[in-house]
Amino acid sequence: MIVTPAWPPRFSKNAITGAAILSLAIGCGRRPSTADARESLARARPAVIGPNEGERRFLRGGTAPLLIKIDPVTTGSQHMVLGSSDLPPGDAIGLHRHLKEDEIILVTRGTARVQLGTRHFTATAGATVFIPQGTCIALANGGADTLSNVFIFSSPGFEQVMREVSSPVGAPTKRVSPAERAAAFHRGHAEAAPSDC
Repeated sequence: MIVTPAWPPRFSKNAITGAAILSLAIGCGRRPSTADARESLARARPAVIGPNEGERRFLRGGTAPLLIKIDPVTTGSQHMVLGSSDLPPGDAIGLHRHLKEDEIILVTRGTARVQLGTRHFTATAGATVFIPQGTCIALANGGADTLSNVFIFSSPGFEQVMREVSSPVGAPTKRVSPAERAAAFHRGHAEAAPSDC
């Protein structure tokens, strides 16, 4: 269950759109103030999110469950992204590179084969993988058990890629071509299948 305060009250779509346009018009050409910072923080909603809660989606043809737990859409966070995913035996996250965000992966179950740049590692339950921006990363389930992990990004962006290449619960399984994947990664300031790691 996601627990959020009762405030702010619900507003109509037109009221929200009008307020957003007005705030953009007022904000143009001036430096953010302390009041702006407080307003930005007010948009983020505190939450307690259970282990099986979040925006549930499926990656790689419906085989890999994904939960997006904290991001601009789910909690209003403008500064962080957190989610979790499961990789069944034999599944892998292909080689890619984030151009603007650092990433942390916490392995919570199973054994991962991890590529960072040109180096290869084994990460078991309890391990932390730190991926600075610009580092090539690939991760594969290296065991017979499900590989479960929690991922954290230092800023939003890549969660939209995950939405583009995955299917929500109840929707038909999304098939993504390599060209579509590369275009989605580009929009999320990342590079799919880099050749210069």
